[in-house]
Amino acid sequence: MEEKIKEFISRRFPVDCDWTTGNCYWFALILSEQFGLDIYYLPIPGHFVAGNGFEFFDYHGKYDVGDEPIILLGELKRLDPLQAKRLEDNCMA
Repeated sequence: MEEKIKEFISRRFPVDCDWTTGNCYWFALILSEQFGLDIYYLPIPGHFVAGNGFEFFDYHGKYDVGDEPIILLGELKRLDPLQAKRLEDNCMA
């Protein structure tokens, strides 16, 4: 999957339009729709990625979450609706 995603990014998005610094939610959404992935949020860096629970991707390709906490966006909406609302207002609008 990693190679397919990298090829997709290089073919469709040759120019970085702040896909990791302000538009990461939108790029995660694009990858999610194209490859059937879920959207995850990393609260420490404030970054959205697309993934399957084992591998995660952003504009640069595979994203190594390391030991960073990561949460499925749908789960965040259920567990912390106020934080989810803030993200919707500031990142998804």
